[in-house]
This record gives sequence, structure tokens and C-alpha cells, in this order.
Amino acid sequence: MAGLALNIFIDTEFTDLSPEARLLSLGAVTESGDEFYCELLPVREGECSPFVRSVVLPLLEGGDSACPAADFAERLAKWLGRYRSPCLLSDSDWDIYVVRRALTSTAMRMPGLLRFATRAGTCEAMLLTLRPLSGKALEAFEAGVAAHFAADPRQHHALVDARALRIGMLAARDAAQRS
Repeated sequence: MAGLALNIFIDTEFTDLSPEARLLSLGAVTESGDEFYCELLPVREGECSPFVRSVVLPLLEGGDSACPAADFAERLAKWLGRYRSPCLLSDSDWDIYVVRRALTSTAMRMPGLLRFATRAGTCEAMLLTLRPLSGKALEAFEAGVAAHFAADPRQHHALVDARALRIGMLAARDAAQRS
């Protein structure tokens, strides 16, 4: 399958819903289940909304998952470098906004090419939002997400949410193929 993009489902957690929103964590899962998770340091609680302070921050893991914000691009590029033509798929333009802002300082929700500098050179990936679902595909997606959160109720943990998105989208694809 040379030339085909590798779909990677992503989710983020971030400080608040404002133009100053700052990325707190990124979870990513390939269709085959390979995972990436990173929490950006420092976490400044004062920049976080009350919701984020009460729901998201208690879910952060620290340890090996944490890295200084200045090292985030290197860590992500190293993981993405394992794949040919990575395509980061999100269910929210806020994810696009905070990822772009963290990696390029560009405040833009527009999907498209993500290009960012690392010590080893430039890393590129497509950064896209998923298209809306309907009918049987939407039902399968919702059932897959619900089943995932029934098994792991840590909703608003970026990696847990990325896993749910993957499961839901694979279920939706299967339902669409059966139709």
C-alpha cells in the first residue's frame, strides 16, 4: 500500500476554550493500535478553566508521559517518523488549533498540512477533522465509543479519548462496508 496515508486518531486536552488555549496532552492511536501519549510541562493550573482543573488535570499521569513543552516536537516527530504519510484525524477543530499552536505557534483551526521544525529537520503530517457520520455508521460509532468508555471511564484523558475515537471510527467503517 505504498503512498497511502496512515490514519492516526488523535485527541487533546488543553487549558481552556480561548485563543490563548495551550496544549496539555496529546493522545494518538493508529488504526492498528500503536499508541503515543505525551503531557506537556509545565502545567499552569491558573491558565486552566474550572472544568479542566476539576476533570482533566486529575487524569494526567506524569512520569514517562510528561515532557517539557520545548521537547514535544522532538518526541512527536520521532514517533511519527515511524510511519509513511501520517494523517492525524481529530473530531474537533480545537484539537487542530492547540496542536498547531504548540508545534508552530500558529493560531489556526484550519485542517491541512502540519509542518514543524525539529533538531533533525522538518516533520510533516496531515492534520484533518473527521467528516460527519450518519445512519448505521453513526450508530456503530456511538456504540463503539460507549463500549470503550464503559470499559475505561477516564473520559477527557487524551489517550483514552483517542482510543475511543479509533474504536468508534473502525466500527463506523465496518458498518458502512456492510451496508
